[in-house]
Amino acid sequence: MVLRVWVPDQQHQHHLGTCSKCTLSGRAMPVIPALWEAQQADSQCGRMAVSHSVKERTISENSLIILLQGLQGRVTTVDLRDESVAHGRIDNVDAFMNIRLAEVTYTDRWGHQVKLDDLFVTGRNVRYVHIPDDVNITSTIEQQLQIIHRVRNFGGKGQGRWEFPSKNSK
Repeated sequence: MVLRVWVPDQQHQHHLGTCSKCTLSGRAMPVIPALWEAQQADSQCGRMAVSHSVKERTISENSLIILLQGLQGRVTTVDLRDESVAHGRIDNVDAFMNIRLAEVTYTDRWGHQVKLDDLFVTGRNVRYVHIPDDVNITSTIEQQLQIIHRVRNFGGKGQGRWEFPSKNSK
């Protein structure tokens, strides 16, 4: 894997073709080829406690991605499919296992290390996510499910609108 650094707003050539959309926070950023597509497609910013769409919430609550979403704010290691490793603080995980890391130490398959302010990894490039030893897996999953269910009923016990109204209310 080759790391390339470019000046923002300058056209450059990389293994996926020419790109002129390289304005990432007004600073030079390394291009990690396996993650280039993710940096281009990434439109999310900031922290997101719960997925906004119904589809994403459904995917999250029916899979172990909810555990990764519960790791937000924790420092962990993500092993990538190309045998590289990213170690940093998890800022965001969406239902498709796309992970945004902050304060990252990225190590490529040859052992070269690069410090990055932030890194976005697409879900298809993730091989493993190391769960810290001090995380109670069951309680983390239960907490995340409670957050999702709070969003589903929009107001708590018997109040407000329901995301999926019962058949009797039609």
